[in-house]
Amino acid sequence: MLRSPAFRVLVLYLASALAVGAATSYTTPNLDSTPAGQAKPVWLGGAKFVNKGLVGVGQLAVGALDDRGDSLGSFSAFKVDTRTWRRHPDGSYGGTLFTLPDRGYNVQGLIDYPARLQRFEITFRPDYGRDPVLAPNLTFAFKATRTILDFKGNVTTGLDPREDALQGFSPVPVRHGRFAVDAEGLALHPDGTFYLSEEYGATIYHVSARGRMLGLLTPPNAFLPRYANKELPGFTTDMKAVEVQTGGRRDNQGYEGLDITPDGRFLVAMLQGALRQDCPTEEENNRAYARLVVYDLAAGAASRQPVGHYLVELPTLNTAGLGQPANKAAAQSELIALSRTDFLVLARDSSGSGSGKAAYAPDAGAVGYAAAPHIYKSVLWVSARAATNLAGTPYESGYLPAVRGSGPTLAPAYGLAAATGTEIVNLLNPVQLARFGLDLNVIGPAGVAKAAAEGHRVGALSPASLSAKWEALAVVPCLDSAYPDDYFLLVGNDNDFQTAAGAMLGKSYDATNQQPGMEIVETPNRILVYRVTLPGYALPAR
Repeated sequence: MLRSPAFRVLVLYLASALAVGAATSYTTPNLDSTPAGQAKPVWLGGAKFVNKGLVGVGQLAVGALDDRGDSLGSFSAFKVDTRTWRRHPDGSYGGTLFTLPDRGYNVQGLIDYPARLQRFEITFRPDYGRDPVLAPNLTFAFKATRTILDFKGNVTTGLDPREDALQGFSPVPVRHGRFAVDAEGLALHPDGTFYLSEEYGATIYHVSARGRMLGLLTPPNAFLPRYANKELPGFTTDMKAVEVQTGGRRDNQGYEGLDITPDGRFLVAMLQGALRQDCPTEEENNRAYARLVVYDLAAGAASRQPVGHYLVELPTLNTAGLGQPANKAAAQSELIALSRTDFLVLARDSSGSGSGKAAYAPDAGAVGYAAAPHIYKSVLWVSARAATNLAGTPYESGYLPAVRGSGPTLAPAYGLAAATGTEIVNLLNPVQLARFGLDLNVIGPAGVAKAAAEGHRVGALSPASLSAKWEALAVVPCLDSAYPDDYFLLVGNDNDFQTAAGAMLGKSYDATNQQPGMEIVETPNRILVYRVTLPGYALPAR
């Protein structure tokens, strides 16, 4: 539970500081220059939140298979079972990690991939020094795959949904008589069950410890896709539907973040980007206001209606990083619920290894001659305490836009206030990443050769390069009596199953690409571990 006086001071500060203001726009790369071994504090209303730096890196072996014979990987979400988390006498830590892949390797089309959970045992020995770390200090031991089964024991599918009713539930995404699941968010309840959110329908599934569905939550009416062509099925992501969508969750922008508050009472889910009615056009810089909802799990049937519903203002950025106006909103990719109103939110760009954006730009010397450099990848502290609660209003029951304006004038509708955030951890720290053998290189071999021919020396994209998609967060205690408010923040990437020796549904595949400017190299799944001070936060007693 949330307990310290420092946290109550923080509440008062956020109530005033977050009542107004606009999201920060990053038109050049947002890099952190804090040296290894040096803490970076952020003061919020008298409470000191501290990033004590990157202290660990783990890497999942490329090519490993799960119990269904498919390639492991793709950390769309993960959580550590805190009941298993231990500090050993030698200073190392261990516990059980549950990971959630999304919908399988689908670059060449959507596939019939059953949703599943993967279970690992992890061992972690933090490194607080400044010298290079020559091998990963977080290691994985794969233990088991838990296939998600519906209420009748059937597997789900990753195929595009074309129907919207099944087994008495509606509206839910369905294809060929199975629930269609593009899994993205994972939460562990104190009773050992899981909640799983997905993007097709912005649906939340409650599943048992073994993976069997126990219940589900359909999204508010405002989140349901609406099309100009009324004959289209409700949750399809087919381009013909996307082109005529006028309201609801945007395709591939459903519930990307999910967590349960430390007291086990409230379930929090957040869309990756703006609803269509809050950004009716395709300009990506206008997607900066995502919706976040809070459900009361103690309310029984009443929990089907959110008790909290907020706009969250995300940072915007310019993908070229050369100082021009913002052309994209940072995608919300995961959250940790610190309370029913306060959250850690992972927001990011889409540049990096695995993105296919590996071109050389001869006029972009300011960003290392990269056409698509890393611009923004950060974990934010977000508070909704001063934001307008949209629960039960026409903004939730219908398609009334909650956002007005465009580009630099984008803002909440008149009379509404959005939650905003303060950066706590910046992943783009070249010095700290380099200590663990990682880099921010994004240019493929063809571009590196062009750069050399023109007299420019640039680093080449490799499996050691930071990947594009960071989509998982977990928090575990440091169990340090001298620093009771210190936690390890685990940040994981989604590698999209990018390996040269992949296996999926009985077929082999090679996800690498050598096309100049679009190179894709093997992209390992990684976990970055930061030591952070979160005053007043306490993990649930499980």
